[in-house]
Amino acid sequence: MLKFGGTSVEDAAAFERHRDVARRLLDAAAAARFDSELARAREELDRLLERVSRERAALPALRDEMASYGERISASLLAGVLAARDLPAVCVDARCCIVTNELAGRADPDIPETERRTRAELGPLLADRRIPVLGGFIAASRNGVTTTLGRGGSDYTAALVGAALDAEEIQIWTDVSGVMTADPRVVPNARTIPTLSYAEASELAYFGAKVLHPKSIQPALARGIPVRIVNSRAPRDAGTVVAAEAELWPGTVKSIAHKTGITVLQITSARMLGAYGFLRALFEVFDRHKMPVDVVTTSEVSLSLTVEDGAGLPAVVNELETLGEVRVEPRRAIICVVGEGLRTTPGIAARVFETIRDINVSLISQGASRVNLTFIVDDGQARETVTRLHAALLEGVAVGRSDRRAAGRGRRKRSDRPTVRPSDRWTAVELARRLIDIPSISGEEEAVARFLKGHLERLGYRVELLESAPGRPGLFATTGAAPRIVFCTHLDTVPPFFASSEDDEFVYGRGACDTKGILAAQLAAAERLRAAGITELGLLFVVDEEKGSIGARAANGHPDARDCRWLIVGEPTENKLAIGSKGSLRLALRAEGTGGHSAYPERGRSAIHTLLDVLGDVRAVAWPTDAYFGETTCNVGIISGGVGANVIAPDARAELHVRLVTDAAPVRELLERAVAGRAKIEYLSATPPVRLAAVPGFEQCVVGFTTDVPHLSNWGTPLLLGPGSIHDAHTAGERIAKAELERGVELYERLARRLYAEPSTAVRTAP
Repeated sequence: MLKFGGTSVEDAAAFERHRDVARRLLDAAAAARFDSELARAREELDRLLERVSRERAALPALRDEMASYGERISASLLAGVLAARDLPAVCVDARCCIVTNELAGRADPDIPETERRTRAELGPLLADRRIPVLGGFIAASRNGVTTTLGRGGSDYTAALVGAALDAEEIQIWTDVSGVMTADPRVVPNARTIPTLSYAEASELAYFGAKVLHPKSIQPALARGIPVRIVNSRAPRDAGTVVAAEAELWPGTVKSIAHKTGITVLQITSARMLGAYGFLRALFEVFDRHKMPVDVVTTSEVSLSLTVEDGAGLPAVVNELETLGEVRVEPRRAIICVVGEGLRTTPGIAARVFETIRDINVSLISQGASRVNLTFIVDDGQARETVTRLHAALLEGVAVGRSDRRAAGRGRRKRSDRPTVRPSDRWTAVELARRLIDIPSISGEEEAVARFLKGHLERLGYRVELLESAPGRPGLFATTGAAPRIVFCTHLDTVPPFFASSEDDEFVYGRGACDTKGILAAQLAAAERLRAAGITELGLLFVVDEEKGSIGARAANGHPDARDCRWLIVGEPTENKLAIGSKGSLRLALRAEGTGGHSAYPERGRSAIHTLLDVLGDVRAVAWPTDAYFGETTCNVGIISGGVGANVIAPDARAELHVRLVTDAAPVRELLERAVAGRAKIEYLSATPPVRLAAVPGFEQCVVGFTTDVPHLSNWGTPLLLGPGSIHDAHTAGERIAKAELERGVELYERLARRLYAEPSTAVRTAP
């Protein structure tokens, strides 16, 4: 509280608190100097208050001048306390560094001049290994007029100074442990988000996450500097790191932000239809009144937008009514669902609105940002909306929904989201679901690779991304010790993607048994081994196994391969140790014809008819057999061609996948004999069948599918084992039994322990 013509009781108490802290933390001489500084500040404030009573027109600028004293006095006190503890601290007036325009209360920085002055003021101090202490929030115009950066502007000051000095990291110390998955006052079990992208953090800051100033991201983004938000009351907490690349959460959504006290304005005018300049005239109204707009949607003749409630709203509405009919809907709230994965995960909007299907949504905005889905509800329903969405999208609780897929699978009910634990040490089932929920169809493996990189680094692994093709990284992780045993599987899945779910017995979703469940089991086994002191471990996860094995081929040249003695490759073998796997030959057949009108087939030659004849002869081939591997099989997977039903097809193509039980040469000879020159043969990839090592005490099998094993020949002796059935892989109902997944963890651990304990006798060559 301020009182014109003198200092109020409340202000006197504030000065006394500063004086008391100084007396307790500083020596007598330093406390006396600070006391003199307080006295001068009090005299200056009294003079400013007297000016306010005479110069009411200057009140906005004088208010900024008065508001600056809190930061200036606090900075001086902190510098004194640090110096009293033998730290070379010096107080710097932030107004000498941060340069702005003269907009009172929320000035905008002049970035180039701010950077120049900050480097000039602070550079020599840092070069002299001294610690500058600046107050946040305050600045000055080029003419020396004191300004402020607006509410929460101390974060903005930190970002501006950090960017100007090209800091390695900008840290925001506050009273919470980072950015949360929701407002903890609304959702008590909200938790800290470990990593955010700049885009995610910007959206959350703007739409209600009070821990971070909305403008504080831009300076860091421009320089590529990470921003760490940490808790001064819990300094050991890791907090949240905002950076260019952030972990993609498997559940897609990272946080549910909300902002109450919103008014929706709907402007309708036939003048909008096909008109130029109408929207410009409309937004100029908001510009003249300095009123920010949050969310905008348009149609042919109407526009809906949201603004925060305020005293200036009636004047804005009056001016808008000259442009069209205006309807005002007060007491609304913005709900913002944020996450980088929104752009790649199908069906997320459907899940959001199904969760709140009985809550009226008046406005929806998606697409303006790739990382958020924003909509409007009544203010009174904001808490309920946030609570439900957090439960459904971040806590694993299915809200107001019956799972139709559970019908026909007995009475078990699946939940759409996995249970979230406060740490990263998830069970195999939990991790499997998180991995399943990140789409990674062959060619699109980057998101899951980057998620795993962040996850493994937090567990203490050293992680290297293996770029086998642009935008398609695999990864290799070690504990730091030379990896004698390496667990290996692939990251890619077949299409189409569908998200995870579970019931009492199974986990469902694309990749559940091939390969996300296996990956989770391998990592869980590695963690058990590390806990037991076995650290000579590696994790090798590659791309493109479902197609051409380019990830395995690239990884085979890795220099750490020479340290590996055993490579445990994961594929769905029903937890049996596979002592052999078939090879594969992938190829395409191309037939050419001459186009023409289908009413006169004698005038042309159909490429499709030719291809069908060729395929019939290929299917009739007596392929090689082998006593160990069984029969060669040939699958016609894709047929395409032609331009229309009424056109003689000028071209046709088929893709085939042959499962080899011999090397490729005799199969190619038989194939070329059957094709007899009627189509062109394009060989895409070839992998020979392999006999694998056996370990006594493990149930054995020979599998009919192909693996990356032949392309990883430099990684020691290969073994093939994994939970899940190949008969469930690649199907629309792909699943893995939870018990089988846990059994897979046990078998991976037991196999690794056996290899460590009996390195010379554990493995024998299969007959």
